[in-house]
Amino acid sequence: MMTTTDRHGWERPKHVPETLVVDFDLYNVLGANDDPQAAFLSVQRNSPDIFWTPHNGGHWVATRAEDVDAMLRDPARFSSERVFLPRDDNTPQTLPTESDGSRHADLRKPLTRALMTQVVAQMEPRVRQLARDLVDRVIAKGQCEFVAEFANVMPMHIFLDLVDLPHEQLHSFLPPVEAFIKGGTREARHEAQMLIYQQISEVVRARRENPGEDLASIVVNCKVGGERISVEEANAYMTLVLLGGLDTIAAVLSHIAHFLAVSPVHRRQLVDRLDDEMFMKSAMEELFRRFGIVNSARIVKQDIIFNGVQFLENDTVLPINMLYGLDERRVDDPLAVDFSRGGAGRHLIFGAGPHTCPGATLARREVMIFLDEWLRRIPEFSLKAGTKPVGHTGVTCSLDALYLTWPTA
Repeated sequence: MMTTTDRHGWERPKHVPETLVVDFDLYNVLGANDDPQAAFLSVQRNSPDIFWTPHNGGHWVATRAEDVDAMLRDPARFSSERVFLPRDDNTPQTLPTESDGSRHADLRKPLTRALMTQVVAQMEPRVRQLARDLVDRVIAKGQCEFVAEFANVMPMHIFLDLVDLPHEQLHSFLPPVEAFIKGGTREARHEAQMLIYQQISEVVRARRENPGEDLASIVVNCKVGGERISVEEANAYMTLVLLGGLDTIAAVLSHIAHFLAVSPVHRRQLVDRLDDEMFMKSAMEELFRRFGIVNSARIVKQDIIFNGVQFLENDTVLPINMLYGLDERRVDDPLAVDFSRGGAGRHLIFGAGPHTCPGATLARREVMIFLDEWLRRIPEFSLKAGTKPVGHTGVTCSLDALYLTWPTA
């Protein structure tokens, strides 16, 4: 594609109007250290609904709820064959996320079945006991670094239980997962992905040779078109299960814990109504709306004009799904958390369309159990004096560290 140089010195494709060029870097959004979601909302407020950025390989960005929803539900025009930025067509695809159509449906089936509502319900006693054990480890200290001591540990232990691996492997899996999600360069992400592949390859080999009843055995032996997927595809599938089971839930838990630490009124509303199941579910959905975390790109499959913008085949577009619940055209005062909104369905934290997260039921159960077990045992907590969490934007908007403190008996 021919390029032209605009007044900023950026090279842009010829079909991109200069008026639609915005200096936006997914991994370096102004204000993200203080509030990643508010930082993205500022981009939405101060940019065209759809714009192009030269960062991370050059790509389109869609910020408005209507456009984001339409793109996520239209895989024929907006393919998921590459969802990470910067785009790298030379790395293995992460399955089943980076696939479409019947292949995606076949790959997704075993994971969906393994995480059905009734299966997740059977897991609840173990998940609840895990949450209690993690609270037990920190409650007497009167303080903790929440990300390292709770948010990362809870979902990783659940993942390790699902794939029948010892909890000690948390410390080997966690660093490359974080590097893959937060890596802002092709090289960093590729290096992390190869390390993840190396670490899980033994698990894949063992489960393919001697499959059991665990989730790893199910996904690495799944069939597409009647044929078992290849070893390379099995590695890619296990990478997706690892990333989805760890990083996203850890980020959600961290943002919610931070908000409740600095918002005592909201925290006490939850504490007072922990036994009101309907209220707690609605409150959780409102927290999901306010603290969206995930961003995944799409590949344009044909020349189209979308909302007045010319897209060409093979363009990359980032529909920012975390902005769906913050769009002021749909939500009044979007940065305010209001448990009376009754806003179920006003977020896309688990995506939309055929790529809706198959682990959404488990994720909701994990967050609900965290709220219940933590707030019953530690109803009063705040940020540790002199500390401030540092937020990061990227594929997942997360917190590096969160220091909490509370009174002890």
